[in-house]
Amino acid sequence: MNNPPEKANSSRSPRCDSDVEETMGMFFDFNSAISLVPQRPVDSQLAENLHESMSRLGAVRVSLACIPCRDRHVKCDAKMPNCGRCVRDGKLCSYTMSRRGMRDRRAAQGKPSIKETTKGNQTNDGDLNMNCINSAKHANPPHALQARPLPEASVHPQYARLSGQAADPRRLLDLYYSFFHKAHPFVLPRHHFLSRLGKDSKSLKHLLPVINYIGSLYAPDISSPELREMALRQLDMVDIPPNGFTVLALLLLGIALYCEDGFGQARTLVDRGTYMALELRMNSKAFANMERDPVLAESWRRTYWGLYTSSAIIAGNTRFLSFPLYYTEADVELPCEEYEYDRIIPRPRTVFEYEARDIEDEESFFSSFTYLIGICRISGFAIGLQNLSGDELELAVANVDTMLVNWKLHLPRGKQYIFGKNQDLDELMFQAHCMLQSMMLYIHRPLSQLYQVPTESISNCASLPPTCGTNRDENVSH
Repeated sequence: MNNPPEKANSSRSPRCDSDVEETMGMFFDFNSAISLVPQRPVDSQLAENLHESMSRLGAVRVSLACIPCRDRHVKCDAKMPNCGRCVRDGKLCSYTMSRRGMRDRRAAQGKPSIKETTKGNQTNDGDLNMNCINSAKHANPPHALQARPLPEASVHPQYARLSGQAADPRRLLDLYYSFFHKAHPFVLPRHHFLSRLGKDSKSLKHLLPVINYIGSLYAPDISSPELREMALRQLDMVDIPPNGFTVLALLLLGIALYCEDGFGQARTLVDRGTYMALELRMNSKAFANMERDPVLAESWRRTYWGLYTSSAIIAGNTRFLSFPLYYTEADVELPCEEYEYDRIIPRPRTVFEYEARDIEDEESFFSSFTYLIGICRISGFAIGLQNLSGDELELAVANVDTMLVNWKLHLPRGKQYIFGKNQDLDELMFQAHCMLQSMMLYIHRPLSQLYQVPTESISNCASLPPTCGTNRDENVSH
């Protein structure tokens, strides 16, 4: 109100100025010349030099190089998804994600910059703020946020919720494969699943209701409880067939209920699936190898290892000391990479090959699923630590810690990040790295002398407080 008319659009408090710049930093295109002009008076020659240098900075692109070429210090043409040198040498090509966010992706896709999209609009402070807010509001959310089921309470009352039976089955299937399958890739790839559904729908009788229920969790306009009860009824039938598809249905429904905080029911379903799998001898490679269809054989391998990894995660997070598959002898071969699962299935690798990777001369590459299996195998050692104390506990913690460090050190460079070469989130490596950090906390917390907090006794994810007394006068950590 008291500002002169000619400065009404430019006078801002320092806090507002920093807020705008901080917000614009999330969306500004650094490939184009910087269009923000300093608001304070500067010398005309200095301003001209500054503008010229900033324009040059915006025009110059930083060369990209893939990880293998960078390691060998050779020239890289930075072609996507594989550079020419890696294609010629037969190497696995991957790129690190840009620290400036989406700069290089925007340039590769030819998308207009913020400067170009806002050209011709007013550029006063209010408009800049509104442009940023609108850009953030309409931007696609990260995949990790999209993949989280919507709770019933989060649905707006204005939505007319459809009955589960009235929902389009094709839409539910699309939701399942779009949001759930990447993190739990056990079911047949989508086109193989549809093909089997058309030829032998009876074999999917108990699996399809589970897929429909999981898909409904990602649709705010579809009622999930009906579909959940329908899936549970199908799996509680007396004449349920003991086959791989039933095991898969029990596993997927257990995972879904676990994510909805139904820990007890989830544990029961996963245990049922485990015992049925052992009765079918799915822990033997012969079960999968007798299938003529290599894609279905790969699905059976993934189902068994899905039971293994899910049991390990549930046992660790719920402080349940039973991990039966850890003590079960198995020679099931390891899963392939996700892109291979949807194309041509290669020769399956074995657990022996995975364990021998440390002593090989050349770096070995395994699938993301295999590295998740590897760290879940280490968790079997850690689960029993709660029964130890004193010197035995310290020795066991040191051994498990060495295993975890060894797992981390022997990851190939392409698996040390949770983003793949196309900057897509690798859901399985994300779970593996989360498991690594959780286990580090799990094994070292009982030996620490940090203060206990009340949440440690009520949270399912935190370790139980030590039963022995700790010296409260010392504030040191193990």
